[in-house]
Amino acid sequence: MFTSLINCVGSGTDAESFESNSQRGFTLVELMIAMTIGLILLLVVGTVFTSSRQVFRIQEDNARIQESGRFAMEILGRSIKQAGLAEIPFTGLKIGFAGTAITGTNGTASAPLAADTLAVQYDGAIGDRDCEDGDVDGAEYLAGNNVIQNHFNLDAANAQLRCVGDIGAAPVAPGPGPAGIVLLGNVEDFQVLYGIDTTGDQSVNQYVSLPADWSQVVTTRVCILIRSDQTNIVPAGGNYLNCNGAVVAVPADRRLRRAFTATFNLRNRVNNLP
Repeated sequence: MFTSLINCVGSGTDAESFESNSQRGFTLVELMIAMTIGLILLLVVGTVFTSSRQVFRIQEDNARIQESGRFAMEILGRSIKQAGLAEIPFTGLKIGFAGTAITGTNGTASAPLAADTLAVQYDGAIGDRDCEDGDVDGAEYLAGNNVIQNHFNLDAANAQLRCVGDIGAAPVAPGPGPAGIVLLGNVEDFQVLYGIDTTGDQSVNQYVSLPADWSQVVTTRVCILIRSDQTNIVPAGGNYLNCNGAVVAVPADRRLRRAFTATFNLRNRVNNLP
């Protein structure tokens, strides 16, 4: 009987303890600590996500700028290298190129004419095309109206590199201002320097912005300043190098900018012995 009483007392104590433990919850302090830890974790995750997204945007726009720069140099370089090419026909007599191989203008200090222009001419064979996709047909070729001209210019207001194509006996460069088809967008500057040979040894003596004698030009150095399509990429207060090699503060749009420079030989002027 005594043993049964002890068992009953013990059983009652275990039941009360189980009931007490099952009804316990979190205290206010524990809830505040849990909420604080959760907020810290959310802050860390958000910071990592924002940082990763910004890095991705920079890498994506930088890749696009690189691609645009390579495309611009390929188009410009191909035309410049063909400057002064003489297409010798099977019939008739022709001793050289009769047009103006290369010419251009130096931009003024005020937009939208601050950028330079560049015009390249060369003889085209049947089927050859200008930058606007016009082609030389058989009649033009036989008549000698096969001089191809590509005139590169900048639409500063819309940040576009443009080109006017023309085919004829003696194409004339268009007037000032942007014209032609759009070759490339997000271009803020287009600068050209000409390497001139004043001694006749086919070696550049100096680079000038506007030659006095265009027949002395043997190389051309072009620079394209390209910006990113997206804004707010670079930190505020950053700098970049422009086509003149000067350090310039990043504008308020905080776009990524890069200047691409390349020098091209006029092959048809430097491939003969002096």
